[in-house]
Amino acid sequence: MNCLDFRRRIGAEPRSRDPELLAHRDACKEGCAAFWQRAQRFEDDLEAALAVPVPEGLADRILLAQATGERRRQVGRRRAFMALAASLLIAFTGAGLFWRQADLRSLPALAVAHMPEEMGALNLTQPITDAQVEAGFVGRATRLRGPAPAGVTYVHDCMVGPYPAVHAVTRMNDEPVVALYMPGKMIDKGGDFHRDGWDGREVPLSGGTLVVLAQGASRSTMAAVERGWRAAIEGPAAPTVGQI
Repeated sequence: MNCLDFRRRIGAEPRSRDPELLAHRDACKEGCAAFWQRAQRFEDDLEAALAVPVPEGLADRILLAQATGERRRQVGRRRAFMALAASLLIAFTGAGLFWRQADLRSLPALAVAHMPEEMGALNLTQPITDAQVEAGFVGRATRLRGPAPAGVTYVHDCMVGPYPAVHAVTRMNDEPVVALYMPGKMIDKGGDFHRDGWDGREVPLSGGTLVVLAQGASRSTMAAVERGWRAAIEGPAAPTVGQI
């Protein structure tokens, strides 16, 4: 089993105890053990977000308050207090769960969760042709409006969560930088993020969204890759009045 097969299997079955997978994890010197650990942490976070515990004894306390006929005024106050406490608990729990689930569905979370399926592509060093780059975008019913960036070593059409995407890797200054372009997925504004060891940036474009991310690449390299893909996808920037 090679590293790419291992990481694809773990991306699809992160809790698998297949002896072949575990043997590769323990023997691999290319970072598969760290990759396995990140996949387990992501699964732990997802399970924790979906686990909404019910307060112990809440139902018994409510039934007791309803069944007690004595001290009606005290029971009425207790009912009001319990109703308020339950409402506040539900409100806070619901708000926390909603925020966590919304965060797990965000583009940064989906982009980072997608990376275990494609980690082998970061090791490619041989640039591919412009025709191969163009073919990856045609597969998503879109075309480049400008020249492809230099140093593209990988292009593949894939799914990032529910969004059809083009997955590309650009190697610059011997640093691999991932570019995920989702045509038709629009966002209001971009921004930087750091998640599970990945540095990234969301970039709104006229026809979709570009997510650039890397592990350990310099900011200047990531900025250059972002500019290259923006120009390739949207076309060269129009000259200003002073440049005409």
